[in-house]
Amino acid sequence: MDEEKVFNVSQVNKYVKMIIDNDAFLNNINISGEITNFKAHYTGHFYFTLKDENATIKCVMFKSNAQYVNFKPEDGMKVVINGSINVFERDGVYQVYCKSMKKSGLGELYLAYEKLKKKLKDEGMFDDIHKKEIPFLPKRVGVITSRTGAVIKDIINVSTRRYPNVNLLIYPASVQGVNVASTVISGIKAFNKIGNVDVIIIARGGGSFEDLFGFNDEFLAREIFNSKIPIVSAVGHETDFTICDFVSDLRAPTPSAAAELVYPKYSDIVSKISVDKNRNILAINGYLNRKKEYLEKIKASKLEKVPYDMINKNRMAIDKIITLSKNVVAMKIEKYKSICEKNIAKIDALSPLKTLIRGYSVVKNEDGMIIKSKLDVNKDDNLNITFKDGNIDVIVK
Repeated sequence: MDEEKVFNVSQVNKYVKMIIDNDAFLNNINISGEITNFKAHYTGHFYFTLKDENATIKCVMFKSNAQYVNFKPEDGMKVVINGSINVFERDGVYQVYCKSMKKSGLGELYLAYEKLKKKLKDEGMFDDIHKKEIPFLPKRVGVITSRTGAVIKDIINVSTRRYPNVNLLIYPASVQGVNVASTVISGIKAFNKIGNVDVIIIARGGGSFEDLFGFNDEFLAREIFNSKIPIVSAVGHETDFTICDFVSDLRAPTPSAAAELVYPKYSDIVSKISVDKNRNILAINGYLNRKKEYLEKIKASKLEKVPYDMINKNRMAIDKIITLSKNVVAMKIEKYKSICEKNIAKIDALSPLKTLIRGYSVVKNEDGMIIKSKLDVNKDDNLNITFKDGNIDVIVK
């Protein structure tokens, strides 16, 4: 071993690069495949992976060549590229430096994705009217993701950093491979059956179109749609889209962003309460001051005297009515008093006492009956005679 020559990594990578650079076949090659994990950089460069059924190869197309591509490359699109293969010495990886790109069709997975997407969209499953509101300050959050890896750690770290009273319940699920849909569906069903969480987060880190394809399952989409608990989809990175994203109640660009959307920042809540409190105090004080100024203006104007003038006018009107009423009543009393005096005079003229004054008297028997004839009297009858100034008893002889 000591006698053998030993090369360092840089020397090996440089040697491999030299071999590939001197290969005429690799310096001008046409490759067909399906685009996946496509990224259009803000600088204008294209970064993507080209794949077939068995293998993948990394590709880059710089802006100088990308500007001549007359279509928008997308994941799932079949293309034919022309370029050269080169080695990136620092990382020891090789990639294709594309010079041109032509469309040749769409991949089967992408076609299946677009077909299911159109079907569910036509059914209205993506419509905002069906989106449930994410509760503010949930008491407990259910997370469906892998029990290991960076995703669950990121969610826990972000959640606890933003809000102290975090309560997370993890449902372990497969996030890649053939069991993705079935395990995520089981998690959704379990949370809905128990009803012990206020919101569900479905989370997975970034990956290729194929890696995320398990989240493009129709049964999973319908389970998310039928969930009584609001669901936040945090599958892949910001540029990755799955059927799960479209049918969920809210899409988060990353798992960490999902934690930020579900849990508000505690300091922000305290700050907002303080700001709202001060704003309300200022608004109330301003309102009261405006009303005080308005009242002062009324006091300083003639408007203040208007109510008293109205009261005084009504008082005078009432006094006038009372005086008129008294006069009417007095006139009525005098009228009826005169009538009464006339009637009294008439009654007095007919009074038996008037007759007695003229010298007549009234004779009554013991029974008090008036004697009108001598035939009504017998000997020894006791009679009573009434004069104008008194009575006497007599016996008939």
